[in-house]
Amino acid sequence: MRYRPPVAHDADLLARLDALAELLPLLAGALDIREVFPHLSRVTQRVLPHDALALGLLGADGESLEMHALSSAVDFLRPDRIHVPPEMRYLLTTPWAYLLCDDMAEDPLMRHIPAVPAGLKGSLRVPVKREGKALGGLNFMSRARAAFTEADVPVAQRVAEYVALALAHKDLADAAARAAEARERAAMLEQRVRSLTDELAVLGRGAPRRMVGASAAWRQAVAEAAQVAPTDTTVLLAGESGTGKEVLARFIHGASPRAAGPFLAINCAALPEPLLESELFGHERGAFTGATQARPGLIERAAGGVLLLDEVGELSPGAQAKLLRVLQEREFQRLGGTRPLRADVRVIGATHRDLRTMVERGTFREDLFYRLHIFAITLPPLRERPDDVLPLAEALLEDIGRQLGRRVAGLSREAVPRLLAYPWPGNVRELRNVLERAAILAGGGLITSDHLALAPLPIRATEPVPAAAPGATAAFAAPDPVLATRATLPDVERRMVEAALVAARYNKSRAAKALGLTRAQLYVRLKRHGLDGETA
Repeated sequence: MRYRPPVAHDADLLARLDALAELLPLLAGALDIREVFPHLSRVTQRVLPHDALALGLLGADGESLEMHALSSAVDFLRPDRIHVPPEMRYLLTTPWAYLLCDDMAEDPLMRHIPAVPAGLKGSLRVPVKREGKALGGLNFMSRARAAFTEADVPVAQRVAEYVALALAHKDLADAAARAAEARERAAMLEQRVRSLTDELAVLGRGAPRRMVGASAAWRQAVAEAAQVAPTDTTVLLAGESGTGKEVLARFIHGASPRAAGPFLAINCAALPEPLLESELFGHERGAFTGATQARPGLIERAAGGVLLLDEVGELSPGAQAKLLRVLQEREFQRLGGTRPLRADVRVIGATHRDLRTMVERGTFREDLFYRLHIFAITLPPLRERPDDVLPLAEALLEDIGRQLGRRVAGLSREAVPRLLAYPWPGNVRELRNVLERAAILAGGGLITSDHLALAPLPIRATEPVPAAAPGATAAFAAPDPVLATRATLPDVERRMVEAALVAARYNKSRAAKALGLTRAQLYVRLKRHGLDGETA
């Protein structure tokens, strides 16, 4: 076998090279070179006779060549992969020019090739390269000994260049197809989220009828829920109390193949251990004092549906072990029972605790954590998604109006900045409670700032707390977050404008709407208070 550097093209080779020109349109129109490889071999035969032509590409392991395409007049074993001896592996990455072999059977580095036992002798191998990097090699083989000479090298190299272009074309087509598929999947997912968000009714008191939210964080949580809903995967919802974990759990149930089945929920922190286990797993007659008859638990009653375990981090060690069996083996036993029962239920866990920290402290089973944590969705607190406050308030007021049996007129101009400035430590649940109380006090009219019973906020030591007005209740004696200091009316107006801008992410149209102003009126106030240069 002879290793040679590149050779220059001689003038007498031009005719042979020109004869290969018809390969260009052939390869340019092919998305899979294997389909046109026999035709490529026939065209090349005219200027470079051969009995077999093979294309081998570098394997992912870096130690083998994958037989990508083959055209042969000789029958021989055609393996999908050829192991390359260690002494030849440098050729897989070295930008060599060509390998010329008179008789592969006599060459210690070539005689392992499967074509040798079939009687193929002469060989000319040229690299297939892209951007100077070897992708593999094109091997011309012949029954005749010393069938190829150095004069054939430029012809073989030109064919290899065309093959490299065809491979690059295929890679580009594959990348375009993957990108188109990804765009299609993204569009389908977006449409699914919109459809589910618009049409899925969410049941239960205190929850808006639709999945409401404009913030990127909430849309991300809903998108993840829409992705996992069609599967039967266990889901863990993490977030502060009142962020909407049960709402999202019902969303997953309604968008899943189990939508026709029941949705049951239990707060694991609300019941003592013996009662909780009986409620979850059921009990047989005589299992404990007072068990006069057998009773199925929630796992049985939720068969074919979804079971939400709220505050799953509060489960006792014994209940954790039994839940692990449900998730791992899909079976359980009633209290006092002796036979295993099938658990045909999808479990969704919810918690405001850091379960990973609990695992580190030994208060929560690690194996159960990983069973629950297969698909975790984090729900951000309301204070981190101020864009959702007003849409949620609107949806909640509609729901409250139906509950009260009368329409709620809406929010007044001065009530909106207070809602936007308040941090909502109780999240959506607190927002619901505040709005329900305000709607009752408003008696069907507009909800004003005076109707909003917002919890007292921490005041910095440098800010004096204003005295409560005589006869004011504790709820209204709390300092307003906008009026936390003794200030003049212009100061109050400036703070209200600033608060509205921050809540609206410096979108002037939305800030003006929140303040009950026109955009022109807002500009006047921005200029008055020197804020016009701070906004976008």
